[in-house]
Amino acid sequence: MRKVFLVIGLFLVVASSVFGQKKKEVLTPVTVSYALPKVVYDVVVTMECADLIPGPLARYAEKQLGVRPEIEQHGQSWRIKRIQFIPRSVPDEKAMFSLTAKAEYRGVALSVTPEGLLKGICSGSTGNDKVIGKAVYKENKVVVEEDINYLSFGLRSTQKEVLDSNFTMVEYEGEMRRQWDPIIRYTLKEDADYAEECAREIFNIRQKRLEAIATANRAALEELNRLEENYLSLFMGKRVCSEVVKHFSFVPQKEKESILLFRFSEQAGITTRNNVSAQPFVVEVDNVKVLSKKEIEGKTAVATEGITYRVPASADLVLLKGEAEVMRVPAVLPQLGYLTQFPMDVINNEGFCLEFYPEYGSLKSVSYK
Repeated sequence: MRKVFLVIGLFLVVASSVFGQKKKEVLTPVTVSYALPKVVYDVVVTMECADLIPGPLARYAEKQLGVRPEIEQHGQSWRIKRIQFIPRSVPDEKAMFSLTAKAEYRGVALSVTPEGLLKGICSGSTGNDKVIGKAVYKENKVVVEEDINYLSFGLRSTQKEVLDSNFTMVEYEGEMRRQWDPIIRYTLKEDADYAEECAREIFNIRQKRLEAIATANRAALEELNRLEENYLSLFMGKRVCSEVVKHFSFVPQKEKESILLFRFSEQAGITTRNNVSAQPFVVEVDNVKVLSKKEIEGKTAVATEGITYRVPASADLVLLKGEAEVMRVPAVLPQLGYLTQFPMDVINNEGFCLEFYPEYGSLKSVSYK
């Protein structure tokens, strides 16, 4: 009997020790860091560059075709096709925070994006955030011929026949007479010779095109149009167009701010910023509004016992070409709003779950766990 009581006593001691360990309070502090975002705008400018190539036979255009060439010297012509504003959220170096908790680990169950932006607290949601990859800029331009080669349009012969004057004495009805007996030789053709041949081909093509129209031969008509265009480029010159894309970025910082994006010239495209002769493209931050009526100043200093989040501002980004407004873009700018706080004791005691918009750092929802 004494042995039985001894075993029971040992069991109770072990059990009380185990239960005591389970109820032991954990005092190790836990620190979790997070950041709030600011919005950066990537500007994508898509342009068309036309390389102007004069025809090698341009000086014969009026004589042979009766028209003046459109392109008389090498150059470039630029135009802007489109401008895109693409918002991108990045951690704000001025809005980095850390949260330290003891015992109650529920209060530091934060959800963050791969960039470290605050997403939720006690929400249990991980989401499917994608890591933004590195953008690589490639400027794809068509390789442009240095000149127009008229030998590539079917004119195989580069020589012409020349008759030199030569006379011989022959007897005719008992009388010696001079008779013209030319000597044939060959020399390289000159530009004037090529101009004459190409002009003749253009008129032949136009005659054949009329015949193709009469017979409704669509394939022949398209081929004749292409061939005539090639021959005409020898006199009129040609434009070789390519698409060029440029990237810029800017961060809105305050209302009524003017940001010079780039300067543009129709002769040179995007030029240096100090080229005052080129057209400036400027972005202005206008019509800034914050949902709360509180003053923004002084709101960046917050207490340590709470989750800090943003009340973002809305604004208009106005694109100006010189002084003319060409585009107005509505925007949400968290960095122009202010910081506020949700108390940690309320989260812990009431069992709240908070969700945030990671791209803006603003509160999305408050719910019970």
